[in-house]
Amino acid sequence: MSRILASSGFYDEGLIDHRNTRPLAVAFATILVVWTLAFGLVSLSDRLHAQSANLAGDCARAFSTMMK
Repeated sequence: MSRILASSGFYDEGLIDHRNTRPLAVAFATILVVWTLAFGLVSLSDRLHAQSANLAGDCARAFSTMMK
């Protein structure tokens, strides 16, 4: 089995008792990027929603003054 792991590139022969950190680093980076994108999209959508609400209110006020 060690021959299969050594040929895959994910096994470092110098780390006999420790797990290789490359898969953990990749998983951590992936989770961090996904979390950052999700947080950014949520905050961006909140800003766009607030802008569209202000725009709708301004348009309604402008339309009501035009109809008077």
